Amino acid sequence: MGVGKKSERYEMYLRHRKALIDYAKPLVGSRHDAEDIVQEAYLHFVPEQESKPLPAKAYLFRIVRNLSFNMRSRRKRHDAIHPGDIPWWALSQPSETPEEELLVHEQLKGAADAMAGLPERARKALQMYRFDGLTLTEISVELGVSVATAHRLVRDAIAEIKAKMDPRT
Repeated sequence: MGVGKKSERYEMYLRHRKALIDYAKPLVGSRHDAEDIVQEAYLHFVPEQESKPLPAKAYLFRIVRNLSFNMRSRRKRHDAIHPGDIPWWALSQPSETPEEELLVHEQLKGAADAMAGLPERARKALQMYRFDGLTLTEISVELGVSVATAHRLVRDAIAEIKAKMDPRT
């Protein structure tokens, strides 16, 4: 009878797998992540103790929902610590020795020199975006350009500084 319960759980999982993925996708933002969540839900749902009665379908969806929320929370914490679009030279750099501190200062001086070498509009756009915290819309108004142009100026300025700071890219 224990094997039957496990098979019933597995059958229920298989029957609702597509619906679970469709349910998780808007919660986590991508089909790939939704499939990962549903696979993890399988690990929580199917191998349960065989002596327990088969839970309702809602239990399986609750597992997916909770795992999705957990993934979003982890991402928010990670993004708060490691913002994705900020290059390494714009983040604070911890240094434990005087040599490391000197190296960081030299790298920051290189970034400042690279920024000084940017065309004036690109440099202003980057300063407003990174240091003043203005949105692309606010930058476009300030510079008298479209939002798309403001975005291009910021993106190109970051790419140029990155290329000057890391010649491998």
